Amino acid sequence: MNHFEITELQRNVANIIRIGIIAEADYVNAKVRVQIGELLTNWLDFISFRAALVKVWCPPAVGEQVLVISPGGDLAQGVVIPALYQQAFPASAATPTTTKMTFADGAKLEYDSASHHLQAIMPGGGTTTLISDGGITITGDITVTGKIVSTGDQVAGGISQINHVHGGVKAGGSTTAKPQ
Repeated sequence: MNHFEITELQRNVANIIRIGIIAEADYVNAKVRVQIGELLTNWLDFISFRAALVKVWCPPAVGEQVLVISPGGDLAQGVVIPALYQQAFPASAATPTTTKMTFADGAKLEYDSASHHLQAIMPGGGTTTLISDGGITITGDITVTGKIVSTGDQVAGGISQINHVHGGVKAGGSTTAKPQ
């Protein structure tokens, strides 16, 4: 093996796994370019959590630290594995029982399996839509801060809010009996 072959082999081995920073992103084509020292890669695919029957879109962001895995050390065939925590982007939780997603606008989705607590927090002015044509079932007490707006009937204890009647009603200053 000559000097050139040894140097080329060393370069290939060194390029099998590299750490870099996302320099550019093409979200339409799901590709990124990674800055590794002085080297800027070509457009590379990035790994997704799932991409077939279940699809998860959570692309790496410019400035995020990643791994580039390159078969045979050829960076042109590399794939990007997001992400590594770093000083600029630290971890958002520090317990093994917490799964937490924190979004750029401050929204948070968190589950703590030790306390069995699920929490979703929206930033000021945020909205939440839940669509379930088959209905929604909640078991347990509900506390609401703010008004409840409904386009349909509410039924409590078997009594319709819209169609209930009051017994013992007399004209004048009398009060009504409980709904029936």
